[in-house]
Amino acid sequence: MRPLALRIAAIQIQLVRELNDSHIFLSQAAPVLKDAREPFASSTHEEDRKYFVPALGKSKIAQRTDQELKAIYDRFLSSGLFEAFLVASISAFEAFLLKVLREIISEYPGKLSISVPGVSACKTAPISTIFDASSLEEAQEAVIAEHLSGVFYAQPKAYLDYAKKIIGIEEPDDAFEQYLEMKATRDLLVHSDGVINSVYLAKAEPNARGNIGQRLVVDGNYFENSIAALKRIAGIIKRDSEGNFPVRKKEPKA
Repeated sequence: MRPLALRIAAIQIQLVRELNDSHIFLSQAAPVLKDAREPFASSTHEEDRKYFVPALGKSKIAQRTDQELKAIYDRFLSSGLFEAFLVASISAFEAFLLKVLREIISEYPGKLSISVPGVSACKTAPISTIFDASSLEEAQEAVIAEHLSGVFYAQPKAYLDYAKKIIGIEEPDDAFEQYLEMKATRDLLVHSDGVINSVYLAKAEPNARGNIGQRLVVDGNYFENSIAALKRIAGIIKRDSEGNFPVRKKEPKA
């Protein structure tokens, strides 16, 4: 098995590539979509056109005027695509963080005793987890998986603080605070149609981007800054993993 720091570096590279792919795709897709929008923007046709849409058991038709099509393009070009890719990018980052923590705790199971406000230490395991396992290693993997699943149900600040402690990240960085606002934005898009509420303000403080009742703006600039922040945090994790879990050099042969 490769050294821990190298395994974490490989996971980090995979995440950065995925985030960069998203940005490249959107950069390439935007001009194409703008060109596709033009015929609808200049159209004088006022009747509905028919478009096939998916349905269970049979195909269906949705009807839209050319101006409604233009509005669809406008919505996705201005924010819709960026919102969708932001949600996907946050999910990719959470999966990355979960993989990193699993790798570290699997190699250093004593870290299961670590806790932070909002995330308790793992001090016990269900008896069924132990008896259902075919080996001690399988039982350990099951305990770690169950514990980490609970970690990510905590508030984002709590699981970030937990990750920092597990990895050994001590230096502050603005990207972590930026992530908390991004995660709050993601939750708002998924659960509240992007309309600011008190939950968002509490999660995003002090970086909240509006007031209650306003709709959050997720445009190209916000998406680019978010991708940059996620890559920054991933880079910090890789850097500090290399420092805290160094690759041991082989002793020269006599």
